[in-house]
Amino acid sequence: MICRKCGCRLERDRETCYFCGEEAKPSGREREPIAHVVLPPKVPLGELSPVPGSREETLRELRRLQAYFRKMEDKYAVLSDLWMLDAHLRAPSLLHWTVAGGLLALVVQFFVALHLPLAYSSLFFIIWGAVATLGYMWSGRRYEHTRARLALDIRRTENAIREHFNKAEGCFLPLDYTQPEVIRELIEGLDSGLFSSFEDFRMDKTVLSDIVPAREQADIARDVTRSIEQ
Repeated sequence: MICRKCGCRLERDRETCYFCGEEAKPSGREREPIAHVVLPPKVPLGELSPVPGSREETLRELRRLQAYFRKMEDKYAVLSDLWMLDAHLRAPSLLHWTVAGGLLALVVQFFVALHLPLAYSSLFFIIWGAVATLGYMWSGRRYEHTRARLALDIRRTENAIREHFNKAEGCFLPLDYTQPEVIRELIEGLDSGLFSSFEDFRMDKTVLSDIVPAREQADIARDVTRSIEQ
């Protein structure tokens, strides 16, 4: 069995793809809502058509599919941008707000002391605590709202691409292979003789490393950035 999204070979009884996480069999499971935003269900991918038997027929079908999926080129670009925005989204830091609140309280206390020398020193701690607490709560709500909005935009864009994919006639390419640059690379490889068939292209480790879904690249970038920050 082949994953309909990334093309990875799967065991017949496997429910999800270990490479991209796509469900191989419908399970009815849904992601938990984010910040009270319920995501629409992910459109399931249709069955793949058989791979053409000859190189000439494969090239002919690839050029047809290339023209079809080029209509969604803007959607692929938007989805990639959304994934990168999601990867760089950071939760608010209580430490940062604590430092900012302390600095602001120090400045306020300084100017108050110039006019009111007998001002209570507790004013410093009141301002510090208020700024740190209120600022952290405000940024937390803003973060959750932005995160929920991004998740909703990503799901809607993914579903638009999946619906377009399911309408393709005679499509033997997994979803991740329908990006314009991937189809172009495949056509060039078959034309030049670098690959003798689609199966050779799919199994080539170098090519597979280049077409790892952008969402996974974004997750890797996020993990690397977090490890550096820590």
